[in-house]
Amino acid sequence: MKTKKVLRLSAPVGECFIMARLGIERLRAFTEAELKVLIYIAEEGTVDPARLGVKLGMDQIVAESAVASLTEEGLIDLGETKVKRTSKNMSSQYDSEDLADAVDEDDGFKAVAIYVGEILQKQLNRNDLNTLYALYDYHGMGAEMICGIVEYCVSLGKRNLSYVFNTAVGMQADGISSFDELEGYLKAKRTADSKAARFRRLCGIGNRELTAKERSYTDRWFGEMRLSFDLVKKAYEITIDRIGELKLPYMSKIIEQWFAKGVRTVEDAEKLQAKHAEDKAAERAEENSEYDIEKFFTAAAKKGFIKDAGGNADSEPADTAEGEDGDMSGEQ
Repeated sequence: MKTKKVLRLSAPVGECFIMARLGIERLRAFTEAELKVLIYIAEEGTVDPARLGVKLGMDQIVAESAVASLTEEGLIDLGETKVKRTSKNMSSQYDSEDLADAVDEDDGFKAVAIYVGEILQKQLNRNDLNTLYALYDYHGMGAEMICGIVEYCVSLGKRNLSYVFNTAVGMQADGISSFDELEGYLKAKRTADSKAARFRRLCGIGNRELTAKERSYTDRWFGEMRLSFDLVKKAYEITIDRIGELKLPYMSKIIEQWFAKGVRTVEDAEKLQAKHAEDKAAERAEENSEYDIEKFFTAAAKKGFIKDAGGNADSEPADTAEGEDGDMSGEQ
């Protein structure tokens, strides 16, 4: 990596308050340019000497003369710092000299370049090195993590470093910042992919790749929720039994309801089903009980067994009363 010259306060001066350290008499001997330069460097920490004049609004020669004087006084010195470019254009972020220096001088990046070249079985070109170095330097990823991501992408049949780059940046955005976290993520990902493959076979999909919509369901069930395959299979069977066909939105509602109620195993689901069946049976029994009582009172009223406060039947059939009267009058 390239370095550039920078001005900074001398070690003996440190980050103290300048006036308290130097004393008023010594400060009075400084020129205006020297004071401006000293205070500016103290504020900024490190300063590019080539742009000092522009930053302070003074002639560059005057600024350089002030720097020379302060350096002789032992107040500032000239050091080096590493340069990190921050262009978002990865294809032009690093020049060939930067990349060559990184491979030669940085053991971590050198290990990345060697490993990736071996696993891809190719001689890495400048664009390849640029992509890898962007992850290593610009995004701050460790060598072990980069190699792990490359290995994972190759296992998927993705050997293009642009794919590697996008995958790595996406993982970093998801909070994966160390090799240990990467290992945990990849283990969970492989488990979820294995369950999704079993689900394809269960549904008769076979080797066909899931659509984006289908994949969103399996990613949710096996990735985010981390449900067992057996529990998802249980939801599949219930869906088929109820509606006679597989409809993922319907099946998803079953799973989401289970998840919200803490169902994590087939046993949990069966217990919930049993309780639901018991509740339904109790509701039906209560409804039947209410209906039987109503039926009883209706029948009793028709037969004249229920009378009002005056002693009359609530609903004595009119035809029966008339018939009886007629019979009695005929006998007389």
